[in-house]
Amino acid sequence: MVMAAKKGPGPGGGVSGGKAEAEAASEVWCRRVRELGGCSQAGNRHCFECAQRGVTYVDITVGSFVCTTCSGLLRGLNPPHRVKSISMTTFTEPEVVFLQSRGNEVCRKIWLGLFDARTSLIPDSRDPQKVKEFLQEKYEKKRWPDTFPRRLCQL
Repeated sequence: MVMAAKKGPGPGGGVSGGKAEAEAASEVWCRRVRELGGCSQAGNRHCFECAQRGVTYVDITVGSFVCTTCSGLLRGLNPPHRVKSISMTTFTEPEVVFLQSRGNEVCRKIWLGLFDARTSLIPDSRDPQKVKEFLQEKYEKKRWPDTFPRRLCQL
C-alpha cells in the first residue's frame, strides 16, 4: 500500500517553526559574512594570501578572507586549513563572531607581524607555486608571526 505524503506543518510534512527559524538565522549569518567580505571592512576585499581583488572564501582556521586559488592551496597545507565558500555555504554564529573578531587586518598583524617587505616579497597571485611556498613559510614554518604563541592564545 502506498501512502500519500502528509502536508502541512509538523512532523512528516512542511517546515516546522524551529526549522524555519534556524534557516532564517543561518541566512542572517551568511549575510553578515558577505558583508564582512564586501564593503564593511576594506581590508577584506583583497585576498589575505596573494592580495588578489575579489574574495570568494573564508579561512575559518585563521579568520581571513581569500580568493579561490588560495583557498585550494590552504586546504593542501599540513595541517589543512578549514576553508568555506562565502556564497555557497552556511555559517554558524560562532564562525561569524570569529570572523568579525579577525578579518584580514588582524590576521596580517598576527601572521605577518615580523614580515619585512624589504627582505621578503608577497608572491604574485599568478604564480601558484610561489604562493604555495609563501603559505608554507607563513603557516607551517611560522616564519613571521608577531609573538605567535602568546598573542594567538589571547585572541
